Amino acid sequence: MTGVVGVLMLIIGLIMAISPYSFWYFRLGWKLKDAKPSDLALRAERFLGVIFVIVGSILIVSSCSSSHGKDHDWADHFKERLSAGQLQEINIGLFNPVTLTDEETKTVTGMMQHAELRPMDFEESSGASNIGEIIFKDGTRLELIIFGSSGGIELQSDSTDAHYEIVSDKLENWFRSNYTNQ
Repeated sequence: MTGVVGVLMLIIGLIMAISPYSFWYFRLGWKLKDAKPSDLALRAERFLGVIFVIVGSILIVSSCSSSHGKDHDWADHFKERLSAGQLQEINIGLFNPVTLTDEETKTVTGMMQHAELRPMDFEESSGASNIGEIIFKDGTRLELIIFGSSGGIELQSDSTDAHYEIVSDKLENWFRSNYTNQ
């Protein structure tokens, strides 16, 4: 979203800087009969155009550079929370959820810690063989999508719009053996 705003600001700023009269007319002049802008008004339009170009460029660059870092940070933070023992429980099933035993939770947590977390788009998500929920001690909840649209195990957070595929054959096999049709 930041990139889109940046592009719009860049385009508007270029128009303002290159042709301040056109922008003045589009913004105000069409309302006034036989009006002409003062030199000060045209210089102000041009100055604001340069400011818009600078801000738009900054927004575009920051949106490009921060998106990958945000994904990487979320995945690292998730794994750190698992390592720190902040996980409270994992529930599997929609209508009569089953809480994993301590041993099952340790097994699943270990597999998730060693797996790659691959970012996904929300548009890619539809359907699942089963679902679950990961609950942390601070009350944070993540949806666990078992054999979703990726064909594997997925994590989804509504609070941060994070959606990841957990890339682990061991974890997929474990869920196939234990919880695919709860």
